[in-house]
Amino acid sequence: MRDFFTTTIFWLHFFVVAFWIGLLFVPEFLLPGKTAFHFYFTVGLVGHQFLWGAAIYPWTKKYRMVCILTTFMQLLRGHPLSTVDNYGHSWTKEFIKRLGWGIPERGATVLTLAIFVISTFQFFFFR
Repeated sequence: MRDFFTTTIFWLHFFVVAFWIGLLFVPEFLLPGKTAFHFYFTVGLVGHQFLWGAAIYPWTKKYRMVCILTTFMQLLRGHPLSTVDNYGHSWTKEFIKRLGWGIPERGATVLTLAIFVISTFQFFFFR
């Protein structure tokens, strides 16, 4: 049962990330309001990682951007909240590894912040 929930969370994470990145490639004329929606969606995604990182700080003793879905997935895999296997795990890195590629340690953070910058730029200059 744990494997089922872990797999479900992994693929839920995939669909959220695919939707989030995919919005970068949808022209505004096809989906009016897309730029504003994408900006606020990005603020929510990135913001929740900062807030969740702060919420679990008492257990981790480290402050990092952490996705709540990753935390639940790692807890189901048996990694306690206080271990780096939980708060230091990157879903993006795991997904890219499953594809047979590699990504630098901070690659997922850089990707997240790059999408944040792009969506912010689009919001303020192209809506």
